[in-house]
Amino acid sequence: MEKKLLMIPGPIEIAPDVLNEMNVPMEPHYGVKWTNFYYDTIERVKKIIGTESDTFLHVGSGHAAIDAVIGSIVEEGEKVLVLSNGFFGERIAEIVESFRGTAVQFKTDWGKALSPSDIDDYLNDNHEKFSKVMVVHHDTSTGVRNPVKEIARVVKKYGLLLFVDAVCSIGVTEFKMDEWGIDACITASQKGLGAPPGLAIISVNDKAWEVIENRKQKPTGWYLNLATMREFAEKQKEWQPYGITMAVNNVKALNKALRNIEEEGLESRIERHDNIGRYFRNGIRALGLETGASEEDAANNVTVIFNPEGMGSQELIDILEQEYQIMIANGLGVYAGKAFRVGHMNLGASKNSVVPVINALDEIIDKKL
Repeated sequence: MEKKLLMIPGPIEIAPDVLNEMNVPMEPHYGVKWTNFYYDTIERVKKIIGTESDTFLHVGSGHAAIDAVIGSIVEEGEKVLVLSNGFFGERIAEIVESFRGTAVQFKTDWGKALSPSDIDDYLNDNHEKFSKVMVVHHDTSTGVRNPVKEIARVVKKYGLLLFVDAVCSIGVTEFKMDEWGIDACITASQKGLGAPPGLAIISVNDKAWEVIENRKQKPTGWYLNLATMREFAEKQKEWQPYGITMAVNNVKALNKALRNIEEEGLESRIERHDNIGRYFRNGIRALGLETGASEEDAANNVTVIFNPEGMGSQELIDILEQEYQIMIANGLGVYAGKAFRVGHMNLGASKNSVVPVINALDEIIDKKL
């Protein structure tokens, strides 16, 4: 199969030594040897999340992790404040509603970061209506990075529980769950952590557990129930700390990806993504193209770009793949067909990856003029 440059917002290009772990012989997902390896992986991911709180690996996507948290902490009829400025903020609201909660969206225009001061003003008048606030850190539909550290400070001021969807940010952007006062967060294996898709990662602190324990009604479901996860983690700690068949080789691949991050150094990895993100956006703007986020608000690992004049995003995507062997993604939501998305994380956060994208776009635009 012809090798193509994978520059979508995830899954991302994976290092060969990480991918090799998917091809090692299978072993049982239980037993002392395996459990020790599993806990080693948990401890490594906790360091990157910046937490000492309970952390779970579960088989599933990032949405499985979101379902697990929202389904466990939101009760029927409860009002939840969802801070929304993109497709995945709206998705959180949709999931809240699916669990029969009431999602009240505090909205900011797509392409703009949420304002902590505006949120503070809103909560000053409305905080008694809510007990929980939810937000996306990097929304890949817009390429915007929301200031979660500052938002967490505001939410903490009013004593509310904060849940953060950090699927795209953990591993490439500063994130300190405990220090910032985040009560629950989720991520997944296939983006900033540099591993194959398949693992949902969930961290919850004591405040979140208190909410779960004091529910009026038990959560529905079993597979994505945090109380179930904790029960198995406690009762089967030494043998099989979960009630499911764990994706053994995915955990091995994640462990190797985490060790690669440690070898590079998390701060150095974040700096690399910052530098490449800035370099790529400057190159895109030099072509006369407009990015979805301002430089101040831009995520460092995914860029949304509005289409060149006279071209649809699908046409551009097809040309890049067929003529240049580069794979990018279409816009989402209100940007569908109007913009395209380029992920530049993990191996993609290098000039060897972003320069071919810039050069290909330059050639395509020249041909259209």
